[in-house]
Amino acid sequence: MNLQAFMAEDFMLNESFVRYCLQSNDEDVAFWNDWIARNPHKRPETEKAREWVLRLGVRLNASEKQEEFNKLRAMIETDRVHGKRRQNYLPYVAAAAMFAGAIVGAWLWKKQPRTAHSTAAMAYTTYHADSVRKQVILADGSTVILNCNSTLKVPASFNQQERHLILQGEALYDVQKDDKRPFTVTAGQATVQVLGTVFKVRAYLFENNVQVSLLSGKVNVAANNAAAALLPGQKVTTSRGRLIAGTFDAARESDWRSGRLLFKDASLQEIASLLEYWYGVKVHVAPRNYQAIHFNGQFMNKSLPEVIASITYITNLKINISKNELFINQ
Repeated sequence: MNLQAFMAEDFMLNESFVRYCLQSNDEDVAFWNDWIARNPHKRPETEKAREWVLRLGVRLNASEKQEEFNKLRAMIETDRVHGKRRQNYLPYVAAAAMFAGAIVGAWLWKKQPRTAHSTAAMAYTTYHADSVRKQVILADGSTVILNCNSTLKVPASFNQQERHLILQGEALYDVQKDDKRPFTVTAGQATVQVLGTVFKVRAYLFENNVQVSLLSGKVNVAANNAAAALLPGQKVTTSRGRLIAGTFDAARESDWRSGRLLFKDASLQEIASLLEYWYGVKVHVAPRNYQAIHFNGQFMNKSLPEVIASITYITNLKINISKNELFINQ
């Protein structure tokens, strides 16, 4: 299956792509997020296909599904005989892909059996870190510190011909050097590529951007049509298709890496900012007039509930957690 040759209607006839559009299968979602990020030149076609799937797929009832599929098949077969490709049958492709995917797939690819790539590429080992961090040791000897409320997907093919990971959330990578197999991480719209280095990627959904910080070595970062090479102490943040360069607090990142959370005469806003940064939760502070807070404390590898318990005991703040969001009141 040559995905590089796909046009919009081809994507919409692909069962896996439809499941990606519908967000109905985690492996398909991960695979297509990764593939589209690595093939930005195909984004216009995939976006067009996704739009038709989502816009038109909900309009058919059960009796209409086969009828629309028959129309689609006749149209495509006629156009292929005459060597042309039309855009006016896209609605039928979207409908058929969503509601008769198995039939369409069998018909369209009857002479093209699934390759090992199409199945193996979607096989992942998934690691989740909830209220505490998790350390993952990869097959190449590289290590990953996976932050709270984060997910790391490791393809079954990792460390064979390539080393590639998919991240949602935040993680720090200590990568073993391998000149023949670059190490890549896809997170949202950004892809980071290295040979051997230590870097950190933050890509929580609630922040709507991706941040890459380099602790040592060198990395290349790509997002949409933008690209940047980082040196130690530098970072980039995605913003509307651009990469914004900056620097970061090396001491704070060193503390993060060691698991040392330090509050030093912290105000309410500083407490909120550190908890959001450290545990990957969106923090909401209720608007009101608060008494001045000066909180001091040090925590080594403690879970969010443990830290909250100490903060609320000393400051009398009310802090509640709901669905990975934290609400502060007094």
